[in-house]
Amino acid sequence: MTFQGYVYIPTLSRLEMLQKTVPRWMEQDLNIRLVVPPAQAEDHKQLCRDMAWPRSEVRVIQLPPKLSYGLGAARHYIVSHAARRGLKAVIISDDDHRPKRGTNMWDLIAAAMDPEALGVGASRSLTDRFNGGALTRNSGVILCPGGWGFTVFGLNVDNALWCGNFDPALHTFADDAELARQGIARGLIWRIHCDVWIEQMNNRYDPGGMNSLFGEDVDKRRESEKDNLTLLYSRWPDYVAPPDRKYRMSWSKMLTDYIPDWKARSALHGGSL
Repeated sequence: MTFQGYVYIPTLSRLEMLQKTVPRWMEQDLNIRLVVPPAQAEDHKQLCRDMAWPRSEVRVIQLPPKLSYGLGAARHYIVSHAARRGLKAVIISDDDHRPKRGTNMWDLIAAAMDPEALGVGASRSLTDRFNGGALTRNSGVILCPGGWGFTVFGLNVDNALWCGNFDPALHTFADDAELARQGIARGLIWRIHCDVWIEQMNNRYDPGGMNSLFGEDVDKRRESEKDNLTLLYSRWPDYVAPPDRKYRMSWSKMLTDYIPDWKARSALHGGSL
């Protein structure tokens, strides 16, 4: 039996963007699943027909009716969907990201199969630049000491479920970081793959995506983000900044509190992972 690799892409109102990102995913020989609200399912199926994307490669998955269609809920459903199909590791990608040419996204799946892995993020140039070229200086999978590697990542399905899965209550903000926090509390550190690279095709508040849940009203989206931050602060007041301040997460402090030897294990601090 041939091993099947899957990438799930939750998407909202970005048909033109998918025309730019899906073909690059198709080059990776992965099964592509576009995850959409019921009202948008037919539009996405028509896009697949118009683009002549083979149904054997690209399919549309319709989220359940009456579900909150925020990212937390969509990713929660994706993990449950993958688990029901017996998948042990999958890739989850934002709809406005795609593999960089020359990279092998299967490496994310292989890395996420590790029983000690939770999420394994792909690298991108912005993260590398903000961290002084730390990703280009390293190779393979390393421990992630900050909030990196959340837009495109391989995910260990069983470990994600053990950590409580993505939180549907986090509609627009930090559902991925929250799963990483839940992992740290259980001894699992999010990782990043220095040999797998992605490209970002959009900016955070560009039209479509989460903005479409708020009628493209960015202020309403920011209000939702503040509500999510309030919830996170109530859970993690020692690490997450209060909601009346700019979002900040003390990853190093949380890692030290829950996994005291993490620096000894981290390749960025002289360790081997």
